[in-house]
Amino acid sequence: MITEQLLFDSRGQIGRKEFWLAHLLLFPLEIGAAFLFRVHENYLCLMDPTLPLGKVYYGALGIMAATFFFMWYCVAIKRLRDRGRGHLSFFAYAIPILGTLTALAPHYPLSCSVGIETRGFYLMAILPFWLIYFIDLGFGVHKSPASEAGDDQGSETVAPI
Repeated sequence: MITEQLLFDSRGQIGRKEFWLAHLLLFPLEIGAAFLFRVHENYLCLMDPTLPLGKVYYGALGIMAATFFFMWYCVAIKRLRDRGRGHLSFFAYAIPILGTLTALAPHYPLSCSVGIETRGFYLMAILPFWLIYFIDLGFGVHKSPASEAGDDQGSETVAPI
């Protein structure tokens, strides 16, 4: 599967191999972007969001976050479809995982001095949701629609008139 289809197209399904490949691509990209935008004591992080350069910085940060969320959505929803589930299951993962991102980001009023200990405390509370996500979608097997419908439904015959 082409990387663009894997990360930027929400149609279809993917297997476990593609799921892990997508996360192996996403993880270093996210870490690199977080480093660029959220280095501790970063001058840009201290910018006033009401000034023009601050607007550019926080606008770029918002676009980056939305892009990563969309790429993650594309991967997760395709894997959920392969597992026989849909958007409701996605939101069950998205809410806690967005909580993770919120715990990692400085809060308004913006402060770059949120220590790793404080962020680590919030991450420990969210860690079980990440584990469930990766165990469920990363190791779960494909569920075919026929096996969910039951054995009786597929074997029904029509008597001639």
